[in-house]
Formats: sequence, structure tokens, C-alpha cells
Amino acid sequence: EVAGRQWFQLGQGFTLRDWWWGDGALVKSTGLRSDGRIDDRSFWISYVSPLPTPLVIPMVYPRMISLHDLNSKMDGSLIPPAIPPSSEHVNDDGIYLLENGMDCLIYIGNSVDPEIMRQLLGISSFDEIPTQFVLQQYDNPLSKKLNDVINEIRRQRCSYLRLKLCKKGDSSGLLFLSYMIEDKTPSGLSYVEFLVHIHRQIQTKMS
Repeated sequence: EVAGRQWFQLGQGFTLRDWWWGDGALVKSTGLRSDGRIDDRSFWISYVSPLPTPLVIPMVYPRMISLHDLNSKMDGSLIPPAIPPSSEHVNDDGIYLLENGMDCLIYIGNSVDPEIMRQLLGISSFDEIPTQFVLQQYDNPLSKKLNDVINEIRRQRCSYLRLKLCKKGDSSGLLFLSYMIEDKTPSGLSYVEFLVHIHRQIQTKMS
């Protein structure tokens, strides 16, 4: 009984997250989501099938990091800690990078400090966000860190990664938010809701 309680304990995390991946994250992936185009789904499946597991994982559970506060993250690592891919962690005054091993999306909120946009992207306002994006390094520490982050991700993924800017309020912003796999869907639970549901079931069985 003690072993069983330890297996179910939410703090242990690994087994429950793996379980949720099969029921939540996987069905939201490009290859299995019901609202995806058949061509996109077919390409995703054929692309993923021969890949080793370490390269498949980000395509199911993408990595998201914040870019607007890169200057405050001085722990010595090139890539700052990942944040959960959930829209509750995406703020209007932030800039976020999400990568899945094939694409690298940079999302810009509509209330970002113009000075941060200038340093990172070479633009001074939300309305100047271009549809086409080529990574450049400007003469400031924040831009250098962005280049270091993207180059390190490319090295880790063994892929050049396609870069795309996404802005709140248009189709590119919706594309970015479609990768928020911990969000609730009309037919399922969010990851947090899933944990709460499991926790309640465990409490019921043990009471």
C-alpha cells in the first residue's frame, strides 16, 4: 500500500506527466490533431517516424522560453529555463520563443517595451513587426544573447530551424498559441486540470 501511495504521489511527476502526454500532448501534435490539414499531418508523421526519441520529444512537447528578460538571466547557461507551454504564461508585455526541433517561433505581445523590440528585432513599435524575418545581431547585449540562444538550440537539434515572427491578434499569433499544449481543449483537460482530477481520484480511493 505504501508503494502504491508513492507511485501515485503527485510530487513524483514523471509517470503522471508521461500518462498525460499520451492523452493530451500527443493528440495536440501536428500529426494527430483533428483540425490539421491532411498534408501537414502526413508530412509530420513521415518526418518524425525515423527520428531518435530525443528529437521527437520537442515535436510533441515544445520548449518555450521568454526573451524580453534575457538580460536578467545570468546563471551561466546559454538557454534560459523553459516555461510551460501554456497561454497563462504568455503576457502582452513579453516576447517568447517556442521551438519544436523544426520551427522556431518568436511571439511578440502588443504591449512590449519599444526599447526591448528595438534591441532584439531592430524595430521600434508593434506595427513594424515584419512578416519575413532574418536573424540579425545588433550592437547590444540583448541581441547577442538572442543569437546565442538560437544558435545553441540549432546545435542541440542538429537543425537550422525555420524562424517566424508571430504577433498577437493575427493568424501568426494564433499559430503560436496552437502550440500551447498544456492549455485546455474543447474535448479535454489542461495539464493542470488533469493533475487536479487525478489528485481528487486518489484522495477518493484512499479515504
